[in-house]
Amino acid sequence: MRISVKWRGRVPVALLTAASLTVAGLAIGGASGVPQLEFLQSGHWVLNSALGKVFHVDGATKQVNAEVAMPDAEQGSLVVQSDSSGYVIGKGKYTEFGKSTLRVEGTTAAPTEAELPVALEGAGGPYLIYRETGRVVRLSGDEPTPPIAIGERLGHPVATPDGTLWLHKIESGQLCHLSAGATAPSCPAAITPGHTGGLTVVGDQPVFVDTTADTMQVVEDNGLGRPKAIGKDMPDTTKIGPGDVTGRVPMVDPAGTLYLVDTADVVGDRPPAQIVTVPLGPGDYAVPEATGSTVAVLDQRGGTLHTYDGTGGKRGSTPVPAERGSPRLTKGEDKRLYVESGEGKHVLVVDIEGKVTPVPVDGTGTSGSRTPEPPPSESTTTPPITTTPPPAVGTQQPPAQQQPTQRRQTPPPPPPIPASPPGAPGGLNATPGNGSVVLAWGAAAANGASVTAYQISWNGGSASVGGGERGFTASGLANGTAYTFTVVAQNSAGSGPPASAAATPRQPMTITVSRGPDYDDGDTCRNPDCAYMHIEMRGFAPNTDYRLVPYSSNPDYSNGGATVRTDAQGNKTTDRFYYGSPGRTVWVVAGGVESNRLYWEDR
Repeated sequence: MRISVKWRGRVPVALLTAASLTVAGLAIGGASGVPQLEFLQSGHWVLNSALGKVFHVDGATKQVNAEVAMPDAEQGSLVVQSDSSGYVIGKGKYTEFGKSTLRVEGTTAAPTEAELPVALEGAGGPYLIYRETGRVVRLSGDEPTPPIAIGERLGHPVATPDGTLWLHKIESGQLCHLSAGATAPSCPAAITPGHTGGLTVVGDQPVFVDTTADTMQVVEDNGLGRPKAIGKDMPDTTKIGPGDVTGRVPMVDPAGTLYLVDTADVVGDRPPAQIVTVPLGPGDYAVPEATGSTVAVLDQRGGTLHTYDGTGGKRGSTPVPAERGSPRLTKGEDKRLYVESGEGKHVLVVDIEGKVTPVPVDGTGTSGSRTPEPPPSESTTTPPITTTPPPAVGTQQPPAQQQPTQRRQTPPPPPPIPASPPGAPGGLNATPGNGSVVLAWGAAAANGASVTAYQISWNGGSASVGGGERGFTASGLANGTAYTFTVVAQNSAGSGPPASAAATPRQPMTITVSRGPDYDDGDTCRNPDCAYMHIEMRGFAPNTDYRLVPYSSNPDYSNGGATVRTDAQGNKTTDRFYYGSPGRTVWVVAGGVESNRLYWEDR
């Protein structure tokens, strides 16, 4: 595959000036060599899947000023950046390119091929969070770190300004963090098992919003702070913004309402202001994002971006050009918000003050593009030309003397070191699934000869993958059975030492609702329309309490739910919550899992 890169237009003068000052400072200080210049630190990278190219949108100038050809990138891929590199994130792989060189550096296998991660840019990152398989990849540094296993499904992640990543374990309720450089999570707090909700950041403090108890609590080093009432009955499926807007946390419920909840008594001492309610209307709303004094809400179904100030005042509505796929709202490292259209042909840039600017991303937005040329090498450098003045009149010109050719002395190469078997695969992780386990590892040291294969074995099976692979999925396994997996690297000199990891496949968490036994209270709920909901929970944490809450498409229906306890296998079957409104839809939620939607028929 041929990878091409192209600069579009001119690099901003301020950026080139800063780079020149850096080089000049090194020269004055006596440092040797010129460091790799880290261009394009601000702005946002986006994949235009129709053109097969990645473009850089400068958030300050609202122009496209660089592009990299990525013909193999799949539609919907994310693009994130660290200080020196950009990464195109697809299902099953991520491809790195240099931001200063604009060259593709290589492709790395992702921990799973079935999931597109949530990506967070910022200090210590960017981070890739695989929520379903419970893994985190940190892309900062010279090369991506091996996947960090968290151990269970995750809620929506957030990051504090110091670069600490905060995670919510859905099953156990633990709240964990990964500080910059950490290789394992620390979990200082936990919410009540079975409660739903999500993390947000207010100022520089992580806060957990409990939508079961309708409270907010600061996450501290030694646990949770005192709970503060939200003042509103929030559905379990409410989408919680990852950051505040002027001290208020934006939340969007599935019915199409934006709430701005004041956090004054959560992170401060003054009484909170009244909750702000903004009707949005029917739609499919993404998680709201905030920047400065602006909150943005993206209706992915209607293709419209709505912006509001910190008090709920409407700033405007901007349509997103209709394309294949769903639009996406993200927050850049420069604190601006970016809305990508479905195929990445257009980007809306939302400034901190709330101004929305559409930017076409079609390869024609800027003139004067050029292809960067590599610096000249020693073998192609033209020697300096010297001119000898002509002899004076009347003098005899001496015969020309040929100057001896200066040849560069090349030291003889060192004697070759014989190859040896490769090292052990790095950071082997095993993530359990339903009848399967996903393995991921880092490259083994080659030790003088390329790694040609990785041999994988477990109790009951074995497999072999190529030397360029970094993952494998073992399927057909028995749920509830512990498996130990061993991975060995091979090269022409033999087999290296093994790396091992254990995992136990598990059934996924599911809830099924059907019509249960009839119920008749002789008053408000009568036969033949009234009956209990028959609820079957499978694959949950064993011997654990969960808050089970019913919902209905009938706007007059309200039920606070009940606490149920799973058995030793993590299952629960119960007949709860009588209902009697034919023609409506009912469903239940527990532990962040939503059941099927049952149409209540007239008997």
